[in-house]
Amino acid sequence: MSTPHFVSVDGVRTHYLESGAALRGRRPSILLLHSAEFGGAAELSWEHNIDVLGAHYHVVAPDHLGFGRTDKLFDFNGQFDRRIAHIRRFIEVMCLGPVHVMGSSMSGGLCLTVAARKDPDWPLLSVTCCSGGGDAPNNEARTTLNTYDGTREHMRAIVKVMFVDQAWAADEAYLDRRQELATLPGAWEATAAARFKAPFRDGAGGSRERDSINYGAIKVPVLVMAGRHDTLRAPGYTDGFVPQIPTCELHMFEQAGHMGNIECADEFNARVLAFLARI
Repeated sequence: MSTPHFVSVDGVRTHYLESGAALRGRRPSILLLHSAEFGGAAELSWEHNIDVLGAHYHVVAPDHLGFGRTDKLFDFNGQFDRRIAHIRRFIEVMCLGPVHVMGSSMSGGLCLTVAARKDPDWPLLSVTCCSGGGDAPNNEARTTLNTYDGTREHMRAIVKVMFVDQAWAADEAYLDRRQELATLPGAWEATAAARFKAPFRDGAGGSRERDSINYGAIKVPVLVMAGRHDTLRAPGYTDGFVPQIPTCELHMFEQAGHMGNIECADEFNARVLAFLARI
């Protein structure tokens, strides 16, 4: 079973989950990076994956700055690169070495951005991007995701947007867990801050880089996973960037929305393990 831990990363109390500790050093580690909706955290993004992967690899899943149970910090001077730097230092402090990185939603795009840089910030062996990359339309579903008002019913609406199977939104215990993480002291403020934009500023904190990733510069193997019914992405959005990545596989979840690694966990786990076995 995965176990929770805390580690100090340059003075930032960073929460992470770990599984497969006995395999550490025998095989490369897997780094799981969670999505960034209100209440986003490692324990919600990866609860159905971490122990399955941990039967084969050493796996760690940290909470990003400001999310989950990590310190509630936000860098208005460069939130995007600060998040990348925090994960780089987490890898170093944890002595993980080269890692297979898997990112959900925002973290999927983050992984691709890092991989496309001339000198990637993280020691990458491969990237798995689930529901990230490409264009994110400014539609009704995204407005619901980004305007959480702290109420339980709004959290229910967010879950409805992210999943195809509406049983998730009807699961009161599941909503309790999401609501708890979304309303921890400082959690709403840290997550909402990423949505702020001064009216006189054109873009902020690295957003332009994310919008113009040089996918052709990615040198490591990539697995892109997408949900057929993802309302937070434009239909066929992967067609615009997957063909540009030199070594890339695409997997489509036919019965998932934005959270394929949760909603189709068995399918995700099997596909990821098969991908890693070929590297």
